[in-house]
Amino acid sequence: MRKYVFATIAAFMLGGQAAQAAEAKQVEWIDRIPLQNIIPPPPARGSQTEKNEIDEILNARATATREQLIAAVRDNDTEDPTIFDGVLGPKWDLRRLPKTKFLMDRVMDVDRPDSSESKHFFHRARPWIVDARVQTCAPHDSGPALNSYPSGHAMLGFELGVVLASLMPEHAQAILQRASQYGENRIVCGFHFRSDVTAGEQFGTVLAVEMLKHPVFQGWFKEAKAELRAAGLTH
Repeated sequence: MRKYVFATIAAFMLGGQAAQAAEAKQVEWIDRIPLQNIIPPPPARGSQTEKNEIDEILNARATATREQLIAAVRDNDTEDPTIFDGVLGPKWDLRRLPKTKFLMDRVMDVDRPDSSESKHFFHRARPWIVDARVQTCAPHDSGPALNSYPSGHAMLGFELGVVLASLMPEHAQAILQRASQYGENRIVCGFHFRSDVTAGEQFGTVLAVEMLKHPVFQGWFKEAKAELRAAGLTH
């Protein structure tokens, strides 16, 4: 069965952390679960499920308020931990939290190659290719765009969200609600089907859990936890 390497971490650290950076470069996150055992294949092209998903996208766009569309556009353009600014408040500033930024960067290092590889594995057409009535909230590249499944935004939202919820359990509900809304906005924005978003959330959760179990990641996690406690973001 096919195995996936999450990522070979290429860490770029702030000054004074060269030894930790060297350690990070050597870490590989090994997924011992084949991708096709984590998420199911997407609904078949032309299936009733896909038609229902198109209807959901069209309805989401038609009923979205101006504020919801603005939020969807903002989320489309943001793929980093700042998506949680609104629920964590002004103390959540990674420029002042180097240990936490390091941890978040490692999560994103894992996310990028696995998101790309999974999209190429399933090769699903984007909604506007399936149905020309679908309008996106932001410009998209022309061409076949066979990279809809799973949603990379939803995947990243839950990777970051599950790790952050573990770091700050008193904020877990708000963090995970925000991660969920981040995925929902992919439907409002017309970039993804419901099943894309669901698969992204599932895959992102599995990746986050695997990272949290890794002994090296656990060391970085403890350092970030101590930093967040000192900053008054967790107990």
